Amino acid sequence: MRLAFAGLASFALLGYFVFPGHTYLQSDTQIYLPMLERAADPALLTNDLIATHPHLRYTIFDEVAVGLKRATGAGFEPILGALQFASRLVGLYGVFLIGTAAGLELAGALFLAGLFGLGTVIIGPAVLTVEYEPIPRGMALPLLLLAVGWSGHQRWRAAGVALGIAFLIHPPTVWPVWLVVAAYALWRRHWPLFWGLGASILVLFVAAKFQVGESEPQAFWATVPPDLEALQRMRASYVWVDMWQARWWLQHAALLAIALGAWWRIQAALNPALRTILLALPLVGAASLGASYLLLDVAKWIVIPQVQPARALLWVTAAAILNGALAAARAANWSERFAWLLAPFWLPGNGLWWLAAPAAAGLRTRWAWAIIPVAMCAYPYFGVRNHPNLHTAEMAEVSAWAQQNTRVESVFHFPDAGLALYPGIFRARSLRAVWVDRKGGGQVNFAYGLAKEWWRRYDATIGRAYQPQPLATYRSLGADYIIVQRPHARADAQPVFANHGYAVYALP
Repeated sequence: MRLAFAGLASFALLGYFVFPGHTYLQSDTQIYLPMLERAADPALLTNDLIATHPHLRYTIFDEVAVGLKRATGAGFEPILGALQFASRLVGLYGVFLIGTAAGLELAGALFLAGLFGLGTVIIGPAVLTVEYEPIPRGMALPLLLLAVGWSGHQRWRAAGVALGIAFLIHPPTVWPVWLVVAAYALWRRHWPLFWGLGASILVLFVAAKFQVGESEPQAFWATVPPDLEALQRMRASYVWVDMWQARWWLQHAALLAIALGAWWRIQAALNPALRTILLALPLVGAASLGASYLLLDVAKWIVIPQVQPARALLWVTAAAILNGALAAARAANWSERFAWLLAPFWLPGNGLWWLAAPAAAGLRTRWAWAIIPVAMCAYPYFGVRNHPNLHTAEMAEVSAWAQQNTRVESVFHFPDAGLALYPGIFRARSLRAVWVDRKGGGQVNFAYGLAKEWWRRYDATIGRAYQPQPLATYRSLGADYIIVQRPHARADAQPVFANHGYAVYALP
């Protein structure tokens, strides 16, 4: 077991620091961080549109993060980073358990965990099997893998605890595994599973009841208004499956065929629990597309953009990887092993297909597990960046200046930012309000009032081609400062701060 832990810890370290890596304030943490900062200190970001419209009621993510911040005195970045690393290690252990439950030896189970840890993009619903950012969805998914692994080993109480904790972190992510595992446990009368599930429901209900802070009232039995639908289709089209490209549907159909074909190849070697789960999960994932289409695209139920059931499609790809690797381990010849390992990574077009050849060749050797860390290190060596680096020294200087030299209630506007993401980095680093930014528009799924106000601001300013306006015009919007890129420095005013990248102007 020590060797297994050492191998999994090595994969977790390589996965976190090398490939697929991790990011901070480059995607959804731009949304969560302002909400967490305001939850920790209500005096912050009082005039920020995103921070004052949190969607953290049905999760303990904020309570855990804020509690750790107060207990340790550390900032959110190291706290969330530690939680992200721990959750990835848990996920690798879950996949390792799936491998051992399927009959793999130590090397094969380690290989399976490392292979899954490489991650892949789920095109369409815009999710990842390994999230780059420390967000609730990325911390709940590894617990689901752990629950599947424990279920495969008939450890139902432990599986229930893992499912329960995942539910507390991000309920929309949990339902496919919860449905499959709970249905099997109910059928087979594995009652210990339900202790963890029941406790998590009770805890989340109590936590939601006593949630403090702002929250916009949410309709439940209502339809998406036409103007909100138009906004969502423009800014969050991934939730409307009728907008997906035809080739995406073909890709997911092919991945489903791989998952089911591989399952047929291995099902005789699996125990009843694992056999049922590895078959049902991709089927539920595929069915989620139809459910999403009927409930949102046809019925227009207003809750669906928040729940986003089509993200369960992740389990089609996950099952293709897991079942494919298990089928490769039992294949009789090199070409079949190659095929089972190649297809799940080749179809998404994520560049990982080239790992299949050495992996297939070495899968049945005692050193098979060693292929994964070599690949993790080699991939970035060849100049491939898995994600862009959005952080610059110039924006860090601007953020530090704003935090140290402006009032805490100040509002900043970035009139020439357009689609860029640096305003969200500024918001989180400076703890100052941003009048509007493109990334904030992703919240149109969660609150109607927020969506309308975001669009009013966006359409009036950064949603259009940049044209300099008098400073008084920006002041009339409600901003106290504007920040423009240095090439757009103004001739009619002196900046209160400037560097090679940006110029900051106080508004009269």
